[in-house]
Amino acid sequence: KGSVARLASSSERLPELINGKMAPRSASGFRLCLVAGLALVAWKQAWHSNDDAQTFLVPTTGSKAMSNIVGVKTTNQPLAGGLTPGDRPTFVIRHAAKKSSGDPIKHGDTVYIKVMTGRYVGEIDGTTKLEWVKARGTKKDKEHALTIEKIGDKDEPIQNGDTVMFVMPTGVHLDVLGSAVRARYYDPRGQWQRITIVKQDGGPIYAGDQIFLRGHQGEYMDANPLERAPDGEVKARWRDEGEWQVMWIEK
Repeated sequence: KGSVARLASSSERLPELINGKMAPRSASGFRLCLVAGLALVAWKQAWHSNDDAQTFLVPTTGSKAMSNIVGVKTTNQPLAGGLTPGDRPTFVIRHAAKKSSGDPIKHGDTVYIKVMTGRYVGEIDGTTKLEWVKARGTKKDKEHALTIEKIGDKDEPIQNGDTVMFVMPTGVHLDVLGSAVRARYYDPRGQWQRITIVKQDGGPIYAGDQIFLRGHQGEYMDANPLERAPDGEVKARWRDEGEWQVMWIEK
C-alpha cells in the first residue's frame, strides 16, 4: 500500500515537476517520478478509454537523464492470440535513427538481424533440444543468414507494421511463445511464427534500418548484455521499445 501511495503521489505532482514549480532531489528521482506518473496514466487509459491508441510523451529538458524522450503508449487493438495490448502499457524510448540508404527489404530476401550487443542472430542450441535462438555471430555468413517472409502482398516492399516470418539457417521458422524465442518448425500458417516489424519513423524497411521485432503476444524480442548472458540469449519479455530491444536489419 505504501508503494501504491508513493506512486500515486508522484503522479499527482507530475504537473509541478514538469512546470518547474518543485525541485527534484536528483535527476534520477525526477525521471522516476515522471515515469511513475506516466505509467499510472497509461494504466488508467488502458482500462477506461475506448480510443484506439494514446501516446504520452515527457517534455524535453536540459538534463542528460532526459536525452531520450520516454513515452507510454497503450492501444485497444487486438493482437494475434486474442490478447489486447491495452492490458499493459508499452514504454517507448525514441531512438535516433540514421537516414535510410540501403535497398528496400522484400519478401524472400536474405537478411541479417543484429541485436544491441552488436552480434547477429543465427545460433540454435539447448541442453536437451537444439531449439533456443541465440545471437553470437560476429560476421554476416551463412550461419547467420535468415530469410524474411512477408504475410500479405509479397510483391510490395516490407513496411513498418507488416507481419513477417524469419526462416533460420536450419530451415525452420523462428517462433515466440511467452518469453521464449525458439526455432522448431517450418509453419507458414503458424501464429507463434508471426512477427511484427516496427520502425519508429514509419515507412518502408531498408537494409541498415533500426527496427524492433514484436511477437504475436505483444512482447518485443530483446537481447541481454553479454556480461549478463555470454551465450547470446534472445528473449521476448517486455512491451518496451527500449535499449535492449533495439535491432538492425542488414543485407
